[in-house]
Amino acid sequence: MTLMVYAQEVWTAKPYVQWSKKEAESVLNNSPWASKQELRIQYDTHTQKAAGSYSGNSSASAAQAQTEVSSDMPVDFQFTLRLRSALPVRQALVRLKQLDTDLEKMSQKDLAAFDAQIKGLLECPACIDNYVVTLSSKSSNTPGADAVYATFKGGRLADLQRFIYIANERGEQRQLVHFVAPKAPGDEAIFFFPRLDDKGAPLVTPGNKDLLINLTDKQVNSVANFKIDVSKLVMNGKVEF
Repeated sequence: MTLMVYAQEVWTAKPYVQWSKKEAESVLNNSPWASKQELRIQYDTHTQKAAGSYSGNSSASAAQAQTEVSSDMPVDFQFTLRLRSALPVRQALVRLKQLDTDLEKMSQKDLAAFDAQIKGLLECPACIDNYVVTLSSKSSNTPGADAVYATFKGGRLADLQRFIYIANERGEQRQLVHFVAPKAPGDEAIFFFPRLDDKGAPLVTPGNKDLLINLTDKQVNSVANFKIDVSKLVMNGKVEF
């Protein structure tokens, strides 16, 4: 049984509150709502302007990683894209928080705060009007190097809007309207796109074929673009995203 089939059975076979840690992690990493790509990038130690930020290995991240990345050494990165506004992804994040928290040792005040946090994460008010996508990266041959952090840590919305968008196979697009930069190596960059166009129509429906996510400035080869099969996102007759 493959991980993909296993994950699909998890979200269709039982409520998320019954998921094990392994099952929740499988939804986050081996499901239709997660896509991975591996790229080899010339990761420069010298800072260079990229999308309103600076890419390359900063002195701070180099010190933290205790590694020196030579500009002559290509770095292998694995990029992970998640459709963060999809309900199964939110449920998996909530379940991991529940499993990693010792609720019995919490005071009533702390328990109420935790419940509020869980409710906000699960309901995701921002997801009502927006498609939300996250991107992270890690290196297989240079631990500590993070292309997503290096590229987007100082990103400005106006600069990113020049090239970041999502689209369907018909060429219909949604432009970036909000962005949360990663605060440290290992963090995700978070991108927000409006669900509806000016006629009130969503970007993707069960009738669509592909979801295209463009994250790469053609002049800055630092991150990956993604194509998602929309048919695999359909649950109970609607696209879950």
